[in-house]
Amino acid sequence: MAQTEGADLPEFEHDITGEVGEHHDRLIAFLDSQNIALEYNENIAPALGVSYGGKIAILPGQSPAETLVCLVHETAHELLHKSDRRTMTTATVRETEAEAVAFIVGQSIGLEMGRASSDYIQMYAGNAALLAESLEVIQRTSAVILDAITGEPSGRMSAASVTMPETQDEMAEVA
Repeated sequence: MAQTEGADLPEFEHDITGEVGEHHDRLIAFLDSQNIALEYNENIAPALGVSYGGKIAILPGQSPAETLVCLVHETAHELLHKSDRRTMTTATVRETEAEAVAFIVGQSIGLEMGRASSDYIQMYAGNAALLAESLEVIQRTSAVILDAITGEPSGRMSAASVTMPETQDEMAEVA
Protein backbone atom coordinates (compact mmCIF):
# COMPACT_ATOMS: atom_id res chain seq x y z
CA MET A 1 0.00 0.00 0.00
CA ALA A 2 1.45 3.37 -0.99
CA GLN A 3 1.73 6.13 1.56
CA THR A 4 -0.33 9.12 0.44
CA GLU A 5 0.79 11.92 2.78
CA GLY A 6 3.88 12.98 4.67
CA ALA A 7 7.49 11.96 4.43
CA ASP A 8 8.45 8.53 3.15
CA LEU A 9 8.67 5.89 5.84
CA PRO A 10 12.25 4.84 6.60
CA GLU A 11 13.51 1.64 5.04
CA PHE A 12 15.80 -0.47 7.17
CA GLU A 13 18.39 -2.92 6.00
CA HIS A 14 17.69 -6.48 7.09
CA ASP A 15 20.39 -8.17 5.03
CA ILE A 16 22.39 -10.15 7.55
CA THR A 17 24.56 -12.75 5.87
CA GLY A 18 26.99 -15.50 6.74
CA GLU A 19 27.15 -19.12 7.76
CA VAL A 20 25.06 -20.08 10.78
CA GLY A 21 26.52 -23.57 11.21
CA GLU A 22 25.44 -25.33 14.40
CA HIS A 23 24.75 -22.07 16.24
CA HIS A 24 21.02 -22.16 15.47
CA ASP A 25 20.56 -25.67 16.83
CA ARG A 26 22.62 -24.84 19.92
CA LEU A 27 20.52 -21.73 20.57
CA ILE A 28 17.34 -23.78 20.32
CA ALA A 29 18.80 -26.30 22.81
CA PHE A 30 19.64 -23.39 25.13
CA LEU A 31 16.09 -22.06 24.88
CA ASP A 32 14.79 -25.52 25.70
CA SER A 33 17.08 -25.70 28.76
CA GLN A 34 15.63 -22.36 29.89
CA ASN A 35 12.03 -23.58 29.35
CA ILE A 36 11.47 -21.02 26.59
CA ALA A 37 9.20 -22.31 23.82
CA LEU A 38 9.88 -21.45 20.19
CA GLU A 39 7.38 -21.23 17.35
CA TYR A 40 7.42 -19.94 13.79
CA ASN A 41 4.34 -17.84 13.15
CA GLU A 42 3.33 -15.78 10.10
CA ASN A 43 0.78 -13.84 12.16
CA ILE A 44 3.45 -11.75 13.91
CA ALA A 45 4.25 -9.84 10.68
CA PRO A 46 5.43 -7.18 10.18
CA ALA A 47 7.51 -8.02 13.29
CA LEU A 48 10.38 -10.43 12.59
CA GLY A 49 10.22 -11.84 16.11
CA VAL A 50 8.31 -11.46 19.37
CA SER A 51 9.15 -12.40 22.96
CA TYR A 52 6.15 -13.28 25.11
CA GLY A 53 7.84 -14.27 28.36
CA GLY A 54 8.49 -17.99 28.19
CA LYS A 55 7.77 -18.14 24.46
CA ILE A 56 9.41 -16.69 21.35
CA ALA A 57 7.71 -16.41 17.96
CA ILE A 58 9.81 -15.95 14.80
CA LEU A 59 8.50 -14.90 11.40
CA PRO A 60 9.19 -17.72 8.92
CA GLY A 61 10.86 -17.04 5.58
CA GLN A 62 13.92 -15.15 6.82
CA SER A 63 17.40 -16.26 5.78
CA PRO A 64 19.19 -18.56 8.25
CA ALA A 65 21.46 -15.70 9.36
CA GLU A 66 18.54 -13.29 9.82
CA THR A 67 16.59 -15.95 11.70
CA LEU A 68 19.49 -16.61 14.08
CA VAL A 69 20.08 -12.91 14.80
CA CYS A 70 16.35 -12.36 15.33
CA LEU A 71 16.27 -15.35 17.67
CA VAL A 72 19.26 -13.96 19.61
CA HIS A 73 17.46 -10.59 19.90
CA GLU A 74 14.34 -12.25 21.30
CA THR A 75 16.43 -14.47 23.59
CA ALA A 76 18.04 -11.33 24.97
CA HIS A 77 14.55 -10.01 25.74
CA GLU A 78 13.73 -13.24 27.54
CA LEU A 79 16.91 -13.07 29.62
CA LEU A 80 16.85 -9.35 30.33
CA HIS A 81 13.32 -8.08 30.25
CA LYS A 82 10.96 -10.71 31.61
CA SER A 83 11.67 -10.00 35.27
CA ASP A 84 11.27 -7.12 37.68
CA ARG A 85 13.88 -5.25 35.64
CA ARG A 86 11.29 -4.72 32.89
CA THR A 87 9.38 -2.23 35.02
CA MET A 88 12.58 -0.22 35.51
CA THR A 89 13.30 0.18 31.79
CA THR A 90 11.71 1.88 28.81
CA ALA A 91 10.97 0.36 25.42
CA THR A 92 13.96 2.29 24.07
CA VAL A 93 16.27 0.72 26.65
CA ARG A 94 14.85 -2.78 26.11
CA GLU A 95 15.11 -2.66 22.32
CA THR A 96 18.57 -1.08 22.36
CA GLU A 97 19.89 -3.70 24.77
CA ALA A 98 18.39 -6.65 22.88
CA GLU A 99 19.64 -5.40 19.52
CA ALA A 100 23.11 -4.66 20.88
CA VAL A 101 23.27 -8.25 22.15
CA ALA A 102 22.14 -9.53 18.73
CA PHE A 103 24.83 -7.41 17.05
CA ILE A 104 27.62 -8.62 19.35
CA VAL A 105 26.64 -12.28 19.06
CA GLY A 106 26.16 -12.09 15.29
CA GLN A 107 29.47 -10.34 14.74
CA SER A 108 31.26 -12.70 17.14
CA ILE A 109 30.24 -15.80 15.20
CA GLY A 110 31.25 -14.25 11.89
CA LEU A 111 27.97 -12.96 10.48
CA GLU A 112 28.04 -9.85 8.33
CA MET A 113 25.72 -7.54 10.23
CA GLY A 114 25.71 -4.54 7.90
CA ARG A 115 23.63 -1.63 9.22
CA ALA A 116 20.69 -3.71 10.44
CA SER A 117 21.40 -3.24 14.16
CA SER A 118 22.31 0.42 13.85
CA ASP A 119 19.13 1.15 11.91
CA TYR A 120 17.02 -0.77 14.43
CA ILE A 121 18.54 1.00 17.44
CA GLN A 122 18.02 4.37 15.80
CA MET A 123 14.40 3.51 15.02
CA TYR A 124 13.85 3.12 18.77
CA ALA A 125 15.76 6.36 19.51
CA GLY A 126 18.67 4.51 21.07
CA ASN A 127 21.98 6.35 21.18
CA ALA A 128 25.60 6.10 22.26
CA ALA A 129 24.87 7.30 25.80
CA LEU A 130 22.24 4.59 26.29
CA LEU A 131 24.61 1.93 24.93
CA ALA A 132 27.28 3.11 27.37
CA GLU A 133 24.85 3.00 30.31
CA SER A 134 23.75 -0.54 29.39
CA LEU A 135 27.18 -1.84 28.44
CA GLU A 136 27.62 -4.18 31.41
CA VAL A 137 24.26 -5.91 31.01
CA ILE A 138 24.76 -6.12 27.23
CA GLN A 139 28.19 -7.73 27.65
CA ARG A 140 26.98 -10.22 30.29
CA THR A 141 23.96 -11.27 28.24
CA SER A 142 26.05 -11.59 25.07
CA ALA A 143 28.51 -13.81 26.96
CA VAL A 144 25.72 -16.10 28.21
CA ILE A 145 24.33 -16.56 24.70
CA LEU A 146 27.78 -16.97 23.13
CA ASP A 147 28.66 -19.62 25.73
CA ALA A 148 25.47 -21.48 24.82
CA ILE A 149 25.91 -21.38 21.05
CA THR A 150 29.66 -21.83 20.75
CA GLY A 151 30.18 -24.36 23.50
CA GLU A 152 33.17 -22.27 24.53
CA PRO A 153 33.11 -20.18 27.72
CA SER A 154 33.34 -16.53 26.75
CA GLY A 155 36.17 -16.03 29.23
CA ARG A 156 38.34 -18.18 26.97
CA MET A 157 37.22 -16.54 23.75
CA SER A 158 39.75 -14.23 22.16
CA ALA A 159 39.23 -10.54 22.76
CA ALA A 160 39.03 -10.07 19.00
CA SER A 161 35.92 -12.24 18.80
CA VAL A 162 33.77 -9.64 20.59
CA THR A 163 34.27 -6.14 19.27
CA MET A 164 32.46 -3.66 21.47
CA PRO A 165 32.66 0.03 20.69
CA GLU A 166 35.02 1.59 23.24
CA THR A 167 34.66 5.32 22.66
CA GLN A 168 31.64 7.57 22.48
CA ASP A 169 32.44 8.20 18.80
CA GLU A 170 32.49 4.47 18.03
CA MET A 171 29.24 3.97 19.95
CA ALA A 172 27.67 6.82 18.03
CA GLU A 173 28.46 4.95 14.80
CA VAL A 174 26.55 1.89 16.05
CA ALA A 175 23.70 4.00 17.39
